[in-house]
Amino acid sequence: MPPPTQGRSSAQQPADEAYISSLVMAICLYGAVSRQVVIIGGGIVGAALAAYLCEHEGVDVTVIERGPNNRLVGSTGLAPGFVGLLGETPVMTGLARASADCYERLEHDSLSGFDRVGGLEVASTPAGMADLERRAALAHDAGLPAHVCDTAQAMECEPVLVGPDSCVGGVLYPDDGTARAEVVTAALKDSASSAGTHFVFDAAVTAIDVRGDQVRAVRVGEEAFVADDIVIACGIWGPAVAALAGRLLALTPVAHPYVYGAVHGRSAARSPFVRWPEHHVYARDHGDRLGLGTYDHAPLAVAIDQLGAVAGQPWPAALFDPAVARALDLLPPDQRFAPERRVSGVFSMTADNLPLLGPIEEVRGLWAAEALWVTHAAGAARALAQMMTGTSPGIPGLEALRPGRFTGQRADDLNDRALRMYRDIYATA
Repeated sequence: MPPPTQGRSSAQQPADEAYISSLVMAICLYGAVSRQVVIIGGGIVGAALAAYLCEHEGVDVTVIERGPNNRLVGSTGLAPGFVGLLGETPVMTGLARASADCYERLEHDSLSGFDRVGGLEVASTPAGMADLERRAALAHDAGLPAHVCDTAQAMECEPVLVGPDSCVGGVLYPDDGTARAEVVTAALKDSASSAGTHFVFDAAVTAIDVRGDQVRAVRVGEEAFVADDIVIACGIWGPAVAALAGRLLALTPVAHPYVYGAVHGRSAARSPFVRWPEHHVYARDHGDRLGLGTYDHAPLAVAIDQLGAVAGQPWPAALFDPAVARALDLLPPDQRFAPERRVSGVFSMTADNLPLLGPIEEVRGLWAAEALWVTHAAGAARALAQMMTGTSPGIPGLEALRPGRFTGQRADDLNDRALRMYRDIYATA
């Protein structure tokens, strides 16, 4: 499942090649034969990474997951499944395209992992439409199809969610789609297990052993898992796990609202999901009910020591209810719904809105795959597997995701910058 190849500018090539060369040198220093890899986190990223690493001979993989085998307790389990391929930077577009290509090939229990139903971005003002046209041009430059629509065409694309009162036009991205995160993760786990990955469930990591500058083992209570490589891929719990190795991960966990309506009784729809970027709102038909999320509220950071065993928090009604009410007003009047289920999910943000992907500096064999959404998960896992095995990834710009890029910066400043990015979730600093 190789990711698509995109062209690199002459400015990108030296940085990318230097980064990959440093990775290859690091791998050669401690060998790549009979390597023991321990992945901490069995969500969509950890499962995908295990599946990809198992494609390489001499790599033995163990995945340690704090939740049970039959439930996704991390952010993966709450993901509503929106997969928009266009990022504001080429590296994020590359990761999203590679992820969608992976998901489209997966199924579990006769359910497909991904539907290319398309994604529709809607503008409410001429200024908003101008920005959507800018994004459409960016998509064309990246080789992604993008169709500019007037009001009538946008409503025809998605008549349930788009009405004339909140739409002056839009852009349809036909290659976008919706993922079933639980299906994708289950399929990847099956693939990894069949290839020899050992999954350990209901297991909380209590220590990471480091000798000199090299990782040695992951401990779960009294049990030790010997490791040449340790990958932190546990989402919002990443900073707490990295601290066990004496390292800092610049992540800020943030709570976010998503609501579901009652079962609507219509036939299962294969319609595009919809985003209103000016209003920081997005919605989709889940097939049996509507769902809607919004970033149009003050960001709500969640302290690391307040995180429980699942990636969810109590619903903060005073903050989230007004934002949800404003978001629902974007729908046609006959489609506005009273939320039947409210989810206050928690996901990770960084100061530049980009993931942390690659080796963690100063500790050989310690890697990060953090702050990743379902949109980019499999593509990032593939790229990291290639880094770890000395293969040059086919996606340019990975140097921008280097986990150590925030070294030496103040933690409170990084948190503040991450929270300022919350409303513009698809932008990068």
